[in-house]
Amino acid sequence: MDPLAFLVDVSLRAEEMSKIHSHCLVTGRLKIDKWIRWHPPDWPWCTLNTDGAHKANGVSTAGGLIRDYSGRWLTGFGLMLGSCSVTMAELRGIYQGLILAWNFGIRWLHVETDSLCATQMLANQVVTTNEYASLIFAIKEYLQKKDWQVSISHVYREANSAADFMANLACSLPLGLMVYPSPLLGVSFILLYDSYGVATPCSVVF
Repeated sequence: MDPLAFLVDVSLRAEEMSKIHSHCLVTGRLKIDKWIRWHPPDWPWCTLNTDGAHKANGVSTAGGLIRDYSGRWLTGFGLMLGSCSVTMAELRGIYQGLILAWNFGIRWLHVETDSLCATQMLANQVVTTNEYASLIFAIKEYLQKKDWQVSISHVYREANSAADFMANLACSLPLGLMVYPSPLLGVSFILLYDSYGVATPCSVVF
């Protein structure tokens, strides 16, 4: 058999086997497409969306933004962290966003992140003893010692596009924090889509 034809045949067979093994009848799990969008909070709540990023060159960043019940930008930030894991970047983004929200005068806050790992660690009542322990403790202490209402929840990345933009924007920053009182041009388009309720398809496994 021609070597190229052989490789094509192997590739097609591998793809077919992958489809078989991932089929719901084999895995017992159902995959469906859902339309995901950002949802504004009810008055008087505000929403903090945060995200972390880790690049191939080893640099990690975090970013986020706070919007009110109408979807209006209140403030945003980018954080250049240097070298750390993406989970550490996600947690640093949440912590920085909380500090920014409190200093902005917000007392009713939804926190949304697409990091399920970070959400689960913050929800865990058991004391964490890994590399994230001190940061998780700092976040929980900040939540408990302030007189405010805060919820932290996981969202799909399709509902977190604006925060993803802010985290990637931070790759061009020097080490440290940059606060944005008004939205930059690139994120303004995402804010517009979110305000109109534009949804993106996402494959969800049940």
